Amino acid sequence: MDVEHPAAATTMDVERQNVAHPAAAAADGEDRNNSDGVTSAAPANVDAETAAPSVTTSTSNRFESDSMRAKFDHSSRKVVVHNVLKFMRSKDVTKLTSSWINQYNSSNSNHQIQIVNARKPPKDSWIKVTLAHEEMVTPFITFINSGGKDGNALVNERGRPLFAKRVDEMLDHDDNDDHDHEDDESDATDGRKRKGTVHANDTPIDNDSNGSDNNGNNKRFKSDTQQKPSLSDDEVRDAITPLWRLSYEEQLSSKIREMVNKCANKIVKEIKAKFRTLEKEAKRGHRKEVIKLYRWLNQNRAINMQQPVPSPRTSEYRNKVEFTFGYRLVPEENEVVEEKDGSEGNGVNVVNNTNEASATTTTNERHDNAHDVVDASSASATTNAGESDVPNPTNTNNYRQVPAVGFLAQGWAGGVYPPHPLQNIPNWSCSIADILNTDFLPKSSIPPYDSKTHRGVWRSVTIRASLRTKECMVIVLHAPAKGGAGAREDGSDDYSSVFEEEKARLIELLTQSVLRVVERSFPKEDHDGSEDVTPVSSLKGDDNEAENGIRVTSIFFQEYEGLSNPGPDHPVQHIYGKEFIEEKLGNCTFQISPGAFFQVNTDGAEVLYNIVVDRIREVTSDPMQTLLLDVCCGTGTIGLTCLNQGVVGKLVGVDIAEPAIADAKLNASKNGYTDKSLAQFIASPAEKILPDIMRDIPRNTPVVAVVDPARDGLHGIVVRALRANEKIQRLVYVSCNPIGTLTRDAAMLCGPPTKKYPGIPYKPTMAQPVDMFPLTKHCEMVMTFDRMSKEEYEKHHS
Repeated sequence: MDVEHPAAATTMDVERQNVAHPAAAAADGEDRNNSDGVTSAAPANVDAETAAPSVTTSTSNRFESDSMRAKFDHSSRKVVVHNVLKFMRSKDVTKLTSSWINQYNSSNSNHQIQIVNARKPPKDSWIKVTLAHEEMVTPFITFINSGGKDGNALVNERGRPLFAKRVDEMLDHDDNDDHDHEDDESDATDGRKRKGTVHANDTPIDNDSNGSDNNGNNKRFKSDTQQKPSLSDDEVRDAITPLWRLSYEEQLSSKIREMVNKCANKIVKEIKAKFRTLEKEAKRGHRKEVIKLYRWLNQNRAINMQQPVPSPRTSEYRNKVEFTFGYRLVPEENEVVEEKDGSEGNGVNVVNNTNEASATTTTNERHDNAHDVVDASSASATTNAGESDVPNPTNTNNYRQVPAVGFLAQGWAGGVYPPHPLQNIPNWSCSIADILNTDFLPKSSIPPYDSKTHRGVWRSVTIRASLRTKECMVIVLHAPAKGGAGAREDGSDDYSSVFEEEKARLIELLTQSVLRVVERSFPKEDHDGSEDVTPVSSLKGDDNEAENGIRVTSIFFQEYEGLSNPGPDHPVQHIYGKEFIEEKLGNCTFQISPGAFFQVNTDGAEVLYNIVVDRIREVTSDPMQTLLLDVCCGTGTIGLTCLNQGVVGKLVGVDIAEPAIADAKLNASKNGYTDKSLAQFIASPAEKILPDIMRDIPRNTPVVAVVDPARDGLHGIVVRALRANEKIQRLVYVSCNPIGTLTRDAAMLCGPPTKKYPGIPYKPTMAQPVDMFPLTKHCEMVMTFDRMSKEEYEKHHS
């Protein structure tokens, strides 16, 4: 519930989304994908509300910073108060917050505080309040935490102490906890919204953890939010590939336990809950029909969960990586700060751990020196990219703030980290990172994008490559050269005059030769936690040879002025080379365009698709007459593989992303399926077109369905259509979110019939995890659903 405080003259904080977590309530940005089973510690681009507030260090810039914050970012004025009563009405929330304000203001006549908005989600024991000014935050927190009797915290009606904390501190800590977001799968560039995902570290969100550790403590609200100025290689691995310390056998054991406990058992539990609801309705006289619990639900192993199929390649397996442009902190001993000479391409900030005010730039300096001298004692510094956050160092060393690309292992305030220590990241992507970090950014007069002030230009770079065809695609996401959404009105951060020149220089650097094999630092095999590493060119000598010869064959630029991430259909500008890259899977060749989804583990995708083929082959007695309905088909990889293997004779594919469908049509032609009666692909939301497709299928045509949705799962209308049409006797569900949306969809497919979801239900007959993301916590799931027989169904419905 949102409550506008009666004392507020205006409501500065307008929020109307239902959330279950106070930090999430302040974060509206969506992850730029990665539905691939990994993501970086934080999205490449997020709405301002997800970022920590910037704090300027000069009076002249204070007003500008405050106005920017008022426009884009209110998190610096938000406080979460914990341990309030769970069940409160709107008027009770208003009464409680008013009592806090009245009690504080009555004893502090010289310093009044004002709440402009209060939010209390149902069934949660916290309230998020927005104060009128940032200066009120600290006094308010102090009052809640120590304004009670004898200097103790205030208490709720049951005598439990309250606890208050800034939202922006929790957001910074959240970024550290959410590094295992599946890259998967929220890849805007993939044409799918795979939440939690795509970034190159491929670490999706554990949707079922609820932010708690094994002891039931809430990990998101630890009191210690101090960030280290720099992480070790092992700490970066811990944040982005959390299972790297385990042997591969131990990783698979960990994943099967999670699949059993959080997927299979959860599905059974949710379906049983539906039966209990129907039983209660029958007792109240609301239902005449009595439905008995399905027999398969009472078996010891209601869902036949198989052991995970291992990935053929357990290191450097990703074919897609996304890096974020930002700043990297480099320690320097006894750094001497001197006046800049005005030469172009200085490219560094020196961060001093002193109490001196940070230096600010003039308009002319901004174009010549993209990065200024700043003070680490302030939360941010004034640069040509705006007030970029600099974490406070915990020792007396100085730090150089260097423009760089990499992963956000500590969130936005912690800077970016190079990908070289991460075992799941391929060598060719590290080579491109080196080109950007060594040859391009240090000499560039254009700064990285600042997600808090929305100034600067370079935002992120997405790289896709194929070891099999030796092709590589680079997609550079950038804000408008004239300035992003937070551009200064005086035009001082307009880089239009140099943007085309810098773009041409970047293209030349990326395409001048094949991508070189770089030296990497990987941990010892025993994973003993020490910092000892073995410098190697790659994990395997054969991989080195395989990667030799890869070169950038396609370059795209994508301009985006929004605060979050571009949608899947946002236009891209083709700058260099081919308009796509090609990848080979089995006997098929597939074309991949910038906006199309493709599995991030090529070798693992072959294993995954072969499992799908086997599940379909089991029920196709007459393959040439069998129709495969491929929902969320992407570029057509699954459907065309099934056609190629001869397990079906006809294919209809549906996907919401037009670039993916365009690729699917070309892929069908490329692999010899030019006849539309054999392979047809339709660009449309599945929930809109699926009912029409099902009506047009001839009565005697056997139908098998495959669904491969993004992390958001299937739309309810799609579930209804799949369940209601009894022509479909087998449904193969490929899920990148098995502990999340798969459990929800399975319960709707297999639960007792209702008005919303009619028809004879399915039952899960096999669950096969496939490890597509070694070193991370996530894996794909191939779950097979078979329609219950009419005899079995009628036994339970009287």
